[in-house]
Amino acid sequence: MKTTASSFDPDRDALKRAAAEAAVQLVESDMVVGLGSGSTAAFAVEALARRLRQGLRFVGIPTSERTAAQAKAANIPLTSFGEHRQIDLTIDGADEVERGTLNLIKGLGGALLREKIVAAASHRLAIVVDGTKLVDRLGERTPVPVEVVAFGLEATRESLEVLGASTHMRMSSGAPFVSDSGNRILDCDFGPIADPARLDERIRRIVGVVESGLFISRADPVFVADAAGVHRLYSARAHRGRPPILVIMGVSGSGKSTIAEELVARLGWPFEEGDTLHPESNTAKMHAGIPLTDADRLPWLERVAAWIDGQRAKKQPGIITCSALKRAYRQIIIGDRPEVRLIYLRGGWDLIAEHLEGRHGHFMPAALLRSQIDTLEEPDPSEDPLTVDVRAPATYVANEIIRLLGASATVVQVVPNRVDIRRDVKVGRANST
Repeated sequence: MKTTASSFDPDRDALKRAAAEAAVQLVESDMVVGLGSGSTAAFAVEALARRLRQGLRFVGIPTSERTAAQAKAANIPLTSFGEHRQIDLTIDGADEVERGTLNLIKGLGGALLREKIVAAASHRLAIVVDGTKLVDRLGERTPVPVEVVAFGLEATRESLEVLGASTHMRMSSGAPFVSDSGNRILDCDFGPIADPARLDERIRRIVGVVESGLFISRADPVFVADAAGVHRLYSARAHRGRPPILVIMGVSGSGKSTIAEELVARLGWPFEEGDTLHPESNTAKMHAGIPLTDADRLPWLERVAAWIDGQRAKKQPGIITCSALKRAYRQIIIGDRPEVRLIYLRGGWDLIAEHLEGRHGHFMPAALLRSQIDTLEEPDPSEDPLTVDVRAPATYVANEIIRLLGASATVVQVVPNRVDIRRDVKVGRANST
């Protein structure tokens, strides 16, 4: 069975303490702060207690009885959801952090339900880990904890195993572990997880499951401590300080839908296939091999823009495919919408033609590739596109897009009794926090 608990390691604890100190610097006066659970979060509570003694005013909502006891002992004023429905910032640990997406596995400490309730109510979830918790795919080293109701546990367990899990009952002192909410926990080993968003959805549909330890698109930022110091990683979701809407553009055959599906599998964001928004008259023309005019495309582009504005209104991220061949088209769907980021899938004629030859059942015939290339106006730097070469496999392309969206590098020099937080460097620009 994979690791379900961490042993005491003074070197790792020193790194985690430094990362916790850095995360606590995000707390400002009069905030409502979610107090996480586990050994790393305990360091954050210590640091918060010190800032409280220095005059910082805040109140905390703990995610476990153990954290509540630690906070009370440190005289940290506590509150509840009865007084505050929203939390400004939560600081917590994690058992695994997926590189790029910053998706998490949490819950080896047994508090996953309360941790997720607090995370869901938080404007920001800052995660503190040491470098051993970073993985390329969730599930590489750690099982997914699933909190379940005790009644009918055997049936619930069997349903989880149907999803491909090897399940183990969490034990404590020879008896089944009981969470603060009175439930049991099954540790579910799925191996490396290719689509964590879909797996989380399937787990939570099982009757008897209370919550899963998969935390999808919630963390930002993540403080990672290793021998070089403390590095601050940003989520793609926090792009430009807003939930981003990605417009995946390129000529037909560049792989827009394939790349978008890879991104959805990794990020769990809402997705719209832009081609489905075409009026029937446009679809009929393309089936007949007749190129669309600007007048044909206008109602389609307006529908794409409406979908984007719907996501903006809900303050949710999103992904939509759209050829967006001309700058004038991109002006309609992007314009002055700061949340929208253009992802340009760039490829040569031979590669795109090869993709089209292998595609069947699509209303866009390969014969129209020439008209698309003739129409294409590649985005210039003023449009701030993320341009990605599509010669690489789709998984690599998706990973590169995620990396570019969340690119950051912050180094915190760790020295005795002091943590020197340097200015963030985010996508080539200095940004103080």
